[in-house]
Amino acid sequence: MTWRLICPKCGWTGYEEEYYPYCPSCGSPVELEGVLPKPNRPILGEGNTPLVKSKTADYKLEYLNPTGSFKDRGVSLSVWIASRLGYKCVTVDSSGNTAISTAAYASRLGLESHIHVPAGADESKTRIVRFLGGKLHVHNSREEAYHNARREADKCYYIAHQSSPIFLEGIKTLGEELSRDLRAESTDIVLPVSSGSLLLGVVRGLGTLREKTRIIAVQSTRAPWLKKYHRPRHEDHGSSRLLDALVVKDPPRAREIASAIDELVILGDKSVLPAWRQLARKGFLVEPSSAIVEAARIKLELDHPVLVLTGSGLKYHHKMDILEQS
Repeated sequence: MTWRLICPKCGWTGYEEEYYPYCPSCGSPVELEGVLPKPNRPILGEGNTPLVKSKTADYKLEYLNPTGSFKDRGVSLSVWIASRLGYKCVTVDSSGNTAISTAAYASRLGLESHIHVPAGADESKTRIVRFLGGKLHVHNSREEAYHNARREADKCYYIAHQSSPIFLEGIKTLGEELSRDLRAESTDIVLPVSSGSLLLGVVRGLGTLREKTRIIAVQSTRAPWLKKYHRPRHEDHGSSRLLDALVVKDPPRAREIASAIDELVILGDKSVLPAWRQLARKGFLVEPSSAIVEAARIKLELDHPVLVLTGSGLKYHHKMDILEQS
C-alpha cells in the first residue's frame, strides 16, 4: 500500500490513492495512512526559506515562497497530487493567499482552477488570481464561497486547506525545516492562527523538538475562537481591519489545534500597526497579518523567539499609507 485516507472519528477507510477532502461517511477531517508520494524537486521553488537571526528574534521568512505565502507548501503538494490522480481541475474557497497560490500552481501543472471568493475580497489579490489564470467566482459571503467550492468536489480536486491531511503534509515541511535549523535548542515559536493549518503543520513537522518548544498562537480580535479553549495571556480590544488573513471563526480541526498550543495572545490593529512599521524598518516586507507575531513578541516581552512571517507585504502596498498617517 502507498497511501489511503482514514477517519479517526467513525472508522471509515478509503481505497488506496483515493482522495476525499473530508470523511464521506461523517464529514469529519480525515488522516493519511501509509506513505504519500512527493515531487522530486520543488515545483516553483517553494520551501527552504531563510531563518534570519537578529538581536531580538529569529525570523522564518515564509513570505519568500513563490507566491508570497507559506500556503505554497500545502497548495503545491495538493495540486501535484491532484494532477497525479488524474484530476483536470482544482477548486478552493479563499479570498487571499491560498487563492493566489492555487491559481499559480494549477497553471504551472496544467490544471484549471476555480477560485471561490466572498464579495468584498481584496481587489489587489483577486486581480492576481485572474492574471495567473484562475477562474474567479464571487459569492455573497464566505460561507457561500465555502459551500460552492465544496459542491465542486465531485468533479474537481477540492484543496480543503483548512482540513486536508495532504495540505498539512505540505505545511509539515516548515516544521521539519525549523527542527533542522534550531536543532536541539529550546525556544518559543510564535505563529498567527486562523484556520490553524500553519500551526498544525509546524507541530507535526517538529518531531522530537516539539518537547523543547513553546507554541504561542496569535489571533485577531476579529476571530478569537481559541478563547473557547484557552485563557489569553494578553488580549486587545478593538478593531482588526488590517488583519484580513486571520478571519476564520470555526475551523474543522479546532480541538486538535487548541490541544497543540501552549499560550494564546489576541491582538488588534492598535498593537499590529506599530509592529508592522517596526518590521519594515528591519527590512522585513510583510503583510499586517504576519506582523501580528512581532506585536506578540513585544507584548509578552519574549526572549529571542522564532517568529514565522507568513505573507508578503507586496500585496498590501495600497494600504501602506496607513503607516504614513499613524
